[in-house]
Amino acid sequence: MDYLAKYTTEELQGYYSDFHKSFYGFRPRFSISSDTWNNRSYLESQIDLIHKAMDKLKETFEGREELRANGWVVEETDVELAKHAKWLQDERDREMKEADAKWEAQC
Repeated sequence: MDYLAKYTTEELQGYYSDFHKSFYGFRPRFSISSDTWNNRSYLESQIDLIHKAMDKLKETFEGREELRANGWVVEETDVELAKHAKWLQDERDREMKEADAKWEAQC
């Protein structure tokens, strides 16, 4: 967590809030007291927990695919898995285009 030392507490709050939203889909607006919200150690540990959760997902193809489906860039080093990931991304893109076209047709 040495990389976090360069941030002020206010910057860590923004980092944590943004990172939490990017990873979980919502901001961490649950019951956090102002003392906790201003606690560097707490913020650093929460950021570290999200990194660990992300690293855990990266251990399997399915986990990496979940990250990719949620907009994260995760590379595959195995050629066959890279092909499969590309096919899945193409399918997501195709489905998104179909949904956009359907939406446009309704407008």
